[in-house]
Amino acid sequence: MTPSTKSPKNKKKNKGKKKKDRGLSAGTADRYELYQRSVNSPETDVDFVTRVFEELRGRPLRRLREDFCGTAAFAAEFLGRHPENRAEGFDLDPKPCEWGKRHNFAPKGKDVAERMTWHLADVRSPADVPPEATVAFNFSYWCFKSRPEMVAYFRSVREDLAPDGLFFIDLYGGPDALIEQEEVRDIDGAFDYVWEQRSWEPGSGTYRTAIHFRFRDGSEMRSAFEYEWRFWHLTELRDVLLDAGFQEVESYFEGTDPDDPEEGDGEFTADPIGENCEAWLAYLVARK
Repeated sequence: MTPSTKSPKNKKKNKGKKKKDRGLSAGTADRYELYQRSVNSPETDVDFVTRVFEELRGRPLRRLREDFCGTAAFAAEFLGRHPENRAEGFDLDPKPCEWGKRHNFAPKGKDVAERMTWHLADVRSPADVPPEATVAFNFSYWCFKSRPEMVAYFRSVREDLAPDGLFFIDLYGGPDALIEQEEVRDIDGAFDYVWEQRSWEPGSGTYRTAIHFRFRDGSEMRSAFEYEWRFWHLTELRDVLLDAGFQEVESYFEGTDPDDPEEGDGEFTADPIGENCEAWLAYLVARK
């Protein structure tokens, strides 16, 4: 599998939207819209979470919590699936939350919006109602750079969950993930998504990355999003989850497209080993 098919959050192939947006430029484009089109894959994520929850717990998932929710594309997709679904979202930044209310929730109607509770609060804060599942996606939890911080966050998640709740996180890795480089991916023929891995410090684990967008008119939106994280390895995270009190942690890796061995197929199945490819995506599912 090549790095371009396993880059962060490329869990679905571009399906070629019919939007007439070839006139996009750095001066007029909306960075949150660009991010959602390039990075988010709420349909894939919700499919995975609801499927695994029902497989492991024998019932449909109805109460969800989304940490680091931002525009809450995941929660909006989940709420739209069933009228009994409820969700709570946690984020400290009001700007993406307000954008999400206008663009992800308002179009779905009042009923969906009323079943979402927004919290402008630290993700270590408790939910109003214990969730059956909590998700922390897009690697945002990597903002916790020390082991004590990560243990504390994972412990707060566990304590907040319903008695048989599940915690889902996504992650990526492989030797290619640590190389300083830029990867460019065309999005719907309208613009290019650029994922830049700026630096990784092996002594501290500090990992600096950025997202840029390039447009057909030659303009570029540089550093639309910038991140300074600790790069956490899968085995580290499994150990931290167990130290935080979770009873069991299972890894799910993406399969390979049977028609193209250099492409991921967007399907994630339980696999305790994984494939030693240059770059990979995975989920960890922790049981309370």
